[in-house]
Amino acid sequence: MSRRKILRILSSFVASIFIIVGISISQYVRAHPNDPLQQNVASWARENNLGMIVDKMESLLHNDPPAVAPADSLALAIEPITDETDVPTPTTLPAKTPTATKAPASKPKPTKKPTSTTPATNSDKPLRVRPTVATASCPLPANSATTSTTTTSTTSTTTTTSTTIPDSEITTTTETPVTTTTLVLRPIDLDVQVSPSLAGEGQWKSIMRVRKTSLIYATSIRPLWCFGSVVATMATFNPSLVHAGLFNGTEMPGGKNWKNGKKVTQKALPSLLASFNGGFRFEHHPGGYFTEGKTVRPLSKGYATFAIAENGLSTVGVWGDNIRDDGTWKSLRQNLPPIVHKGKSVYANYPDVDWGQDYSNKVYSFRSAICTRTDGLMMFVAIGKVNIRMLADSLVILGCSTAMELDINGTWPNFSVYSGFGKTSRDGQVIDKRMGDPNRYLSQSTKDFIALFDPQTLPAGVVK
Repeated sequence: MSRRKILRILSSFVASIFIIVGISISQYVRAHPNDPLQQNVASWARENNLGMIVDKMESLLHNDPPAVAPADSLALAIEPITDETDVPTPTTLPAKTPTATKAPASKPKPTKKPTSTTPATNSDKPLRVRPTVATASCPLPANSATTSTTTTSTTSTTTTTSTTIPDSEITTTTETPVTTTTLVLRPIDLDVQVSPSLAGEGQWKSIMRVRKTSLIYATSIRPLWCFGSVVATMATFNPSLVHAGLFNGTEMPGGKNWKNGKKVTQKALPSLLASFNGGFRFEHHPGGYFTEGKTVRPLSKGYATFAIAENGLSTVGVWGDNIRDDGTWKSLRQNLPPIVHKGKSVYANYPDVDWGQDYSNKVYSFRSAICTRTDGLMMFVAIGKVNIRMLADSLVILGCSTAMELDINGTWPNFSVYSGFGKTSRDGQVIDKRMGDPNRYLSQSTKDFIALFDPQTLPAGVVK
């Protein structure tokens, strides 16, 4: 066979491969028209076992640290409800702190009806944040006073650690189960970290209200005083006032016959309040996944866990620590170890963990997280562009007690609220300008997500 003929055959073979790949990518892109092209190509590559190439490309694209110069605008994308009449009055949660639910590593056991539950960490003391807090990402200037005194007092129900810094006090309270827990409906506004502040910075605004009661609040802030270009947008909700459900994407976790499938079902739409993204793809080793009586992946001890009880109450804790296998959870989603625990950054305790191919804190991207705050509320955070250390430090500054990283990069971080409450035709709106399709979870989601519903109007059994 001549050399020319060999080259012709090889050229034809390569061309055929390119055509096949091109057709496959085109089909994937057409199936997800509302996602950015680059994100679609990356997802297609991961679905075809090319994740290592995607990880390397992302590390090259996102290796520039954020600018020190302060951002001149925030990222809050949603108009707040301006005729707000409710005030930050307290509400009383049910008694017992949830500890865990049957999610066996081998075969699932039947779940038991839980007793009333509360988030794993809570306090009736308003949350306060001190400007220019010293963190690993942003140490205080050399001429700033950093001395502190610490006192610890313990009773049979509550352990309180109070640390006093000059001109300020930060009090973090961690409680063991008590009979009642009081939560404020509206979070306390955050002290800004960058001066001068921008309009509305750190001020919580109502973005979802039902029956004249605000259920979800949002704000935006620059949390790192030494990296003023980093902007975070947060949404908070009282877990006792919403019903949470874990929904299963077509790719993550995949599979069939889910009751909570790729989108919010028609019967649940009238009660839908908000939704937000889940965690990493399974090839990133994100720990366990248990829902609807099925163990998709065995749960890992010591991993951060988003847990939902049978009554829809949700919390974030650590599996084997403050969340245990006691037969009361209906859904458990893990995503690596905690990045914040007991109010402190702990990501450095896990040097071998892949926090999304972070390459030794050299990848700066748009990231998301969910946490229980020191005041007992739940909080979703979208922030960028940051590495894992900046994310952990920011979550501490914003008042997280226990936090887990969720999905990262592109428009995967997503928190949407929906207009038209009570109707089957709903329309979403994202809370951050950097987020993508606000109706992703109303049509078809390739990845898992969490949706929040009004428990008073949600039909029984519609959300598993």
